[in-house]
Amino acid sequence: MEIREDSNKKIEETLDYLDSIGIQMHSLLAMYDGDVIAEIYYDPFNRDTLHRMYSETKSITAIAIGILVKKGLVDINKTALSYFSEYEDLVKDENIRKATVRDLLMMKSPYVSTCYKRGSKNSNDVSTYQEDYVKSFFLSKSDRKPGGTFSYDTGASVILAKLVEKASGKGFMEFLYDEMFRDLGVKDAYVVSDPAGNPQGGSGLMMRPIDMLKIVDAVSRGGCGIIDEEFIKDAIKPLSDNRIPGLGDLRERRCGYGYQIWRVREDAFAFLGLGGQLAVSIPEKKISLVTTADTQISAMHTALIMTSLLNIADNLDPACRVQKKKRSVLALENHAQVRPLSGTYVVSDNPLNISKVDISFDSKEGKIVLFKDGKEEAYPFCFGNNKIIDIPQKSSSPALSSASITEDGALIVWIQFIGECNGGMIFETVWQENDVTLRLHLYGELMFSGYNGIIEAHKLES
Repeated sequence: MEIREDSNKKIEETLDYLDSIGIQMHSLLAMYDGDVIAEIYYDPFNRDTLHRMYSETKSITAIAIGILVKKGLVDINKTALSYFSEYEDLVKDENIRKATVRDLLMMKSPYVSTCYKRGSKNSNDVSTYQEDYVKSFFLSKSDRKPGGTFSYDTGASVILAKLVEKASGKGFMEFLYDEMFRDLGVKDAYVVSDPAGNPQGGSGLMMRPIDMLKIVDAVSRGGCGIIDEEFIKDAIKPLSDNRIPGLGDLRERRCGYGYQIWRVREDAFAFLGLGGQLAVSIPEKKISLVTTADTQISAMHTALIMTSLLNIADNLDPACRVQKKKRSVLALENHAQVRPLSGTYVVSDNPLNISKVDISFDSKEGKIVLFKDGKEEAYPFCFGNNKIIDIPQKSSSPALSSASITEDGALIVWIQFIGECNGGMIFETVWQENDVTLRLHLYGELMFSGYNGIIEAHKLES
């Protein structure tokens, strides 16, 4: 089919809409019948930028299991424990002993939540995460018999990824590259490990969006002879009934679940990842779409992206390639005149263990320096535009930093993490004569905590 270089207005109008309501988009890509017809990245992202795909990783893990099934190296009706002989004598819980590989694929594991996060107060409190995610699955206390109702357990996906290594004798990513990724042209992808070195097969994939598009398209075409054919047919069926409350605003997450893959309506399936990492395919239409984003600041934003993608699929003119229009990741807009200001402030006792804050800025840029836990942490920023910075939290570095002065004179600094862990941090600073109040807000599923709260400080006289 000849593809015209005309503007595909449906995609452009959709992105304009998502931008106008403040959604932090990072990319949108579309493929029709094997041809890429849209490949749009928001500065500073580009085609070669690796992005954290979060729970889309689960779908990739399922694909790896499907390849092992085709090779005769895994039987999904066997128990997961049968592939982990080192735990055979340690596991006393009968529910865990009986859980099959198929149960884990369908999110019908013995747990009703992610076992390695047991005890954590929320997703930001990592102090109680168990170090070995595989060990936590086999040695924690189960909640129920396996094979029953659907419950989302990322720990089950970690077991499946480790099973890939055990059954193949290769590293998780090494196996995928040898069997599929290299042939598809996947480039530079890797998976983040847990502290014990196990692949985070439920959330840890770092990959280019263009490569995720190639993979979801391959699945829509039946696995291209690489994945077991019957396995892939089942993988995209609504095998598990997930029409239950508690799955947020995304109605498409209540249309059924296959093998680590979501059914999002009768004719469409998807890989779904935290924060707007979406890969949607409509096989009958030969259309696949991918987005990367960070919607962790508002769950409703993910629902809006998903609705927009399905609307694109229903109205796409596949003969039109999208013209590239320069787009940038959302930054704070400045609302008031910036008065150059600087000062060092001694902080009252506080649970965040911040002893001092140094704030300096002029009409264009500035910097907040926290003296926290005996260390100096610098957060530079620009007014009205994103500035790429390195931050002390290395798992989330680099970051995008922008700032604004509000009409009432408050300084707002927004740090958006774009490293291995996405999310963000917001500083809101208010002055009252020689005193300053600083509110810190941290959001996202991260590997650090300790940045939520309010501190008060008094200016240090020079």
